[in-house]
Amino acid sequence: MPRIVDYSPPWLARPSPGVDLFCPEAKDKSLSSSLHRDTQKAIQEPTQEPRPVRTLARRGTEVFTVIDNQIRWADLARLKDEWRKGVKQKREESAGEASGADKKENGTLERNAAREESEEREEGDTSKASYYRALNTPVYGKIEQLAVSPNGAFLAITTIHTVHIAILPDISHLSGPDYSPIRVKTFQLGPTTHVIPESPVVGVLWHPLGINDTNCGCIVTVTADSAVRLWEIDRKNHWSFDRPTLAIDLKKLVDGTSMDQDFTPLSFGQNKGFSADSFDMEVAAARFGGHGYEEEDAWASMTLWVAMRTGDVYALCPLLPSKWQASPVTVPSLTSSIVRELAIAQAEAIDSDDELKATQQQYEWLKEMDNQDISVIEDEAMVTEIRTRPTNPSPIPRLQGPFLFECEELEEDTDITDILVIASRADIDDLMAGEDEPELLSEIAQSGLSGTIICLLTSIGTLHVCLEMDGVKGQWLPRTCKNTFSTPMSEPSELLLLESLETVRAKDRQQNMWPIFSEAFGSRYEFFVTTARTVSFFSLSSWVHRMEPELRSEDTAGSAFRINIICDGEIAEREQMLRLPPSNLAPNSDQEHLAGCLPIFDYDLGYLLLTFSPSSPCAVLLDSPEYEDFRASMAPSDSGELEGHAPIPAHTRPPYQVPSVLYSQSPLVSFVGEFVPHGHRHTLKEPVRLSPSTLELFTSAHRILSAYTHALEVAASDLFRRCERLQGEMRGQLTQLVEVGERIHDVSNGTVRGTVRKAPVDREQALSSRLNAAQTRQKELTERYNNIRLRIIKAGGRPISEKEKVWMKEVDTLSTSIGEDDGKAKGELTERLETATTLAKELLSDMKNIPDVVDSTPSTPSTTQPKVPQRLQKAKVADAMNMVERESAVIDAITSRLERLSSNFPDLE
Repeated sequence: MPRIVDYSPPWLARPSPGVDLFCPEAKDKSLSSSLHRDTQKAIQEPTQEPRPVRTLARRGTEVFTVIDNQIRWADLARLKDEWRKGVKQKREESAGEASGADKKENGTLERNAAREESEEREEGDTSKASYYRALNTPVYGKIEQLAVSPNGAFLAITTIHTVHIAILPDISHLSGPDYSPIRVKTFQLGPTTHVIPESPVVGVLWHPLGINDTNCGCIVTVTADSAVRLWEIDRKNHWSFDRPTLAIDLKKLVDGTSMDQDFTPLSFGQNKGFSADSFDMEVAAARFGGHGYEEEDAWASMTLWVAMRTGDVYALCPLLPSKWQASPVTVPSLTSSIVRELAIAQAEAIDSDDELKATQQQYEWLKEMDNQDISVIEDEAMVTEIRTRPTNPSPIPRLQGPFLFECEELEEDTDITDILVIASRADIDDLMAGEDEPELLSEIAQSGLSGTIICLLTSIGTLHVCLEMDGVKGQWLPRTCKNTFSTPMSEPSELLLLESLETVRAKDRQQNMWPIFSEAFGSRYEFFVTTARTVSFFSLSSWVHRMEPELRSEDTAGSAFRINIICDGEIAEREQMLRLPPSNLAPNSDQEHLAGCLPIFDYDLGYLLLTFSPSSPCAVLLDSPEYEDFRASMAPSDSGELEGHAPIPAHTRPPYQVPSVLYSQSPLVSFVGEFVPHGHRHTLKEPVRLSPSTLELFTSAHRILSAYTHALEVAASDLFRRCERLQGEMRGQLTQLVEVGERIHDVSNGTVRGTVRKAPVDREQALSSRLNAAQTRQKELTERYNNIRLRIIKAGGRPISEKEKVWMKEVDTLSTSIGEDDGKAKGELTERLETATTLAKELLSDMKNIPDVVDSTPSTPSTTQPKVPQRLQKAKVADAMNMVERESAVIDAITSRLERLSSNFPDLE
């Protein structure tokens, strides 16, 4: 997984010239431009559904982008060089200022005036200079997708309904001192096919096996009504842009029974009627299964995968142009697999088996291709073979599918937005069987998974990772002849759902969100996902490395258990690379969407992940794939040595980006031209009159101004909060530095004085201090316990008498003696029982005599007796009664306990 090295490189941040490439021009809008913009809005209003945003393409280090519906070109390497020159020039100027600071004051003033004049002149030159070039094209409508051909000769420009092919000039013609707009030669693809009344264009793909040179190219267009068209364009033949070489209607093909049927889509103006498949087969995205690499399966690059909005996935294999190019490994790989499958089918199946017939068709198709005369093109990078598409069995393949997968959340989330297909690895063992040099293929060709990985994205940002193990091979419909085939049945195939991941939080989801895929460098099993506000990285490499040995292992003992454990664990590693903060959004930016991210790898630029919003560019600098491979291939001994000295990576976070509202043009500048009718503009110079038109004018101005001032407040408050947080972090850093400095000072002083032996003494002192603290705490707890005990005793009455203490002691002794030795003398128990009984009788007699004493007391005491208040007497009597009751209760309890004890000794009675 790549590590983030830096956020927002300085040459793509303000005020560098690289920012101007992605920002609209700040100039006054004329009336004609406002009318053109109104026309554009009128075109865009009928289509409110979200659409994919792929307005960023590249050719090497050259970048093509769309700003204000204008295609712009720039060379990122040149932008970085210009930024370096500007930084170097500023450093030289600052050094010159420092060296001349000690000169005379009048000379300094003259020099400052001259420098100010030069700076003004340079500012005027730099304001006029722009290091990007505008490409003027006759495209009507909002540009949604840009796609550069593999050789960089053509640029496909796609709107909602139209497709244009622009012929790109060489970099030497585009770069130079003159960066004025240039008009490029453009052809409209299908002037009567891709037009506004027809179905919207969903995808435009350059065929990976098409012949691409400065004059020719092969492109595939897919529309929402399940129409696939293959175009073989030639800039010398204008008719090649009008009619497709191959046109297929998938709704017809899915129900086809013979290759002799007409599967051509209905042309412009024909009545299409109603079809039940119009809803179930609405195309969401399409993608080829491979790129024509040697390490991929031979069938992958000629397979077109089509994903429907409802979640169904179909495959067309093989889909080839009339002239196509292949690597030297493609045809031998096809030969080995087809011959092996034909031998197996002939040995196990009967003559009427459809699988045997399909394998025979593949063999006939391969046999015709082997009998062709091929032309070999040798290049510095690779060797390619130019071949002709076989006419037998048919140029139109059979539609395979649908491929389905079971998901509980699929019922609520049925809108698929994009598809990514990772081809299975080539069967190297069968291909190199019998060869003396199996090392002819690279190590990359021998790595990968033996199955096809299909990734699907939904409109709410859910990523479904599926696995298809059977593989997709070439299939065709039968001919209308007897005893050739039975009626072909297109049975659904099952996809194994490996994992479902959420790429966007529920609170960050937007209505206009259309997530899309972008492939990464370094590995086929790594990719990026771009949503409305975020860009995330996903990697399946570690899971593939763990799964492939189990799939190819000859020892199947326990393999099912290990595979289940691998599949139940973490499959996809993910990390969020970019997140657009809310403060960087422009006012009324609910409909803004990040363009599909573009990974660029160059030795000068590094591994750059680039995207942009309508207000500013967003870029992240990552570790290069070569550095990752080098770090992973380090020897264990070296890594062990460097482990102890490895520095801790610093925490990186995005730097502060100036919100676009602070440097964008005020909306009031163009308010008069956009909202005030031409006939009412003269009233703006007259005194204000109370009228409905004036009220409407003030209401519109207040609505615009309130949104603009609110955005300014949000931007200013965000800057204030960032400054406060920065101050707090600086204080924390300074505090930590002071603490570290004190520790270093103490350690250094201790080392110099030789006080290393004081460590045990310090430990003893620490233990003694802890012991003293524990003892002090124990004394405090004891005193607290005694105080609480005294309070409880005072609250409950008088303290226990000596007799009660004696009785309690005897009871404790009795219980202890009984528990320890049950064979003690019975006389001791008898004496104690008699004593207890006698004492109880005495107490009862005393209690009975107390009322008589109280009644015999005269109401009026004599003069010889002491005068005691009656209230005090009653209180004393009440205390005595309470004491007697308490003692009687104690005696009753003891008596009952003694009776229970005596029940075990019947001889006592």
